[in-house]
Amino acid sequence: MRILLAEPSKIGRSIIVQMLEADGHVVASCATAEQALSMLEGDETIDVLITAIEFLEMSGLELCWSARILAGSQRPLHIVVMSASTDEMKLAEALDTGADDFIGKPPKKTELLARLRSAQRMIDAQKQLIRVASFDSLTNLRNRRVFFEALEEEEKSSSVSSVLVLDVDYFKQVNDRYGHDGGDLVLKEVANRLRKVDPKFARIGGEEFALLVKGPIEQAAVIAETVRREIAVLPIKLPTCEMSTSISVGVAQRMPGTPMNDVMKDADVALYAAKSGGRNRVTLARFSSGTANFSSPEQKTDAA
Repeated sequence: MRILLAEPSKIGRSIIVQMLEADGHVVASCATAEQALSMLEGDETIDVLITAIEFLEMSGLELCWSARILAGSQRPLHIVVMSASTDEMKLAEALDTGADDFIGKPPKKTELLARLRSAQRMIDAQKQLIRVASFDSLTNLRNRRVFFEALEEEEKSSSVSSVLVLDVDYFKQVNDRYGHDGGDLVLKEVANRLRKVDPKFARIGGEEFALLVKGPIEQAAVIAETVRREIAVLPIKLPTCEMSTSISVGVAQRMPGTPMNDVMKDADVALYAAKSGGRNRVTLARFSSGTANFSSPEQKTDAA
């Protein structure tokens, strides 16, 4: 596991790091709670935080609380508090502020490693639950719920952002001709190509996909044109043949204060325009500051 150790004593850090590394863990360490919080924020791959309570400024209990808020519901983070205190109230306070476990200080090697093995089982279970709840079972892209939760969060932002919505052209004909098994293979391959461009693409409907872009419409248009080419350039292999397919994409921009529902409606209108305009193209929605212009070499991008 990847472990972050927050311990004010240099000697204490060295002893615990040696214990953990000898057991095969990857360990980063720091001397203050502030440093620990910054490292957690900058590295989402950390699985476990082991922290002392006694720091000069931010306490270990404050670190537990802040780390738990930072992790949220989509990031499994196991927090172990270390303390030489045997005060039951201190133990209760640590658990109430977000810790998952409590261990004596200095920790005994056998006990510490056993608790980490238990933590690994819990982390694995949490990751599996998050995957089931957050990812589409067919394409392994993020699902509709996760995408719309991201939109709700983005609505609080004061920055410009964009949404692109796309679907597979003539997909009903694919199902009619090759059956639903063939249609599923097409959706999986489309998803694979979308993921190569941006792993945050989500499947929000049958053959409909979407992406939140934290940037202006010009940035989203480049991504949209890239995925259009990725889908159109190579045929998709089915068990009995190869078939070409394409996507149509609608892109809309959100200015600060604009409801995301309105942005999604604009993107849907642009998608409809892309379909009506001949498919296999990107169409940009008009927005309050004017019409964004973007052209691909194939002239497949226009403004609605």
